[in-house]
Amino acid sequence: MYCLQINLTPTAAMTFRILPGSILNIATYPFVPPTTLSGYLRRVAMLSAGLDIPETTINKDNPPFYTLPRNLISLGAYPVCNTYHGVHRTYRKGMRSFNHDVFSRLYIEKDKANFQLHTWEYLIAEKLIGYVVSESKSDLEKFQQIKGMGCKLGKEGFAIVDAISPPIELKRDTISAIPSTIVPMEALLQTNEFFNGCDIYNLYRYQWSSNESNKDSFSNDPSAIDGFIPFVGGYYPPQSNSVATVEYYTDGEINIPTSLVNLIQGKVDV
Repeated sequence: MYCLQINLTPTAAMTFRILPGSILNIATYPFVPPTTLSGYLRRVAMLSAGLDIPETTINKDNPPFYTLPRNLISLGAYPVCNTYHGVHRTYRKGMRSFNHDVFSRLYIEKDKANFQLHTWEYLIAEKLIGYVVSESKSDLEKFQQIKGMGCKLGKEGFAIVDAISPPIELKRDTISAIPSTIVPMEALLQTNEFFNGCDIYNLYRYQWSSNESNKDSFSNDPSAIDGFIPFVGGYYPPQSNSVATVEYYTDGEINIPTSLVNLIQGKVDV
């Protein structure tokens, strides 16, 4: 297995909304989820190829997905230890009702604002490291051209790719190590791991369509995705220094649970 290590520099506070959630309390993951990083890298790749970023639209219009191909497995991006990162909670005014279907517009009824106070969380991080793995070394090598490119990341953020490694070869091994990514909860349960130092989140992965045809990240062809499937994952914050004993793809520094790769590829159901 080969891995790209992608260094991201955010230029703004970011929100990666935890769903299902409350309308009044908008909470964020303290990291970039795998699906979000996949969409971000696809758009950066399209920009580097001279293509326009696809317009987004509301769900009722069945908008197309633009993600990395299935053989390029996005595993999320995580704050770097010994750099500043944290979740900031604040208050902001927002709509009282979410029954409208227009982006970026507050609902106003008969010229009377229908607002209320929300709590809103932002992830503020100085540096993030993202991971993409693949059996194809040549497909990963193509991403060297996205260095220096930037794009919107999350609901309100923006980040620049300021460094990207060449493909790093990883070997399978069962060891006790600090995971570089989230760990599927099923893997921890099967190995009787305790959850000390691990925060638990509901997450989502893609439901891949059986008729996937586009394997080019640098094209403007939509991805063959039918929707999302939830799963539960454990996140080990950089400051926790807690380890998990599971099977990894590893080079001694990068530790990616094999169970996460299999899960996101859709090889196993959890």
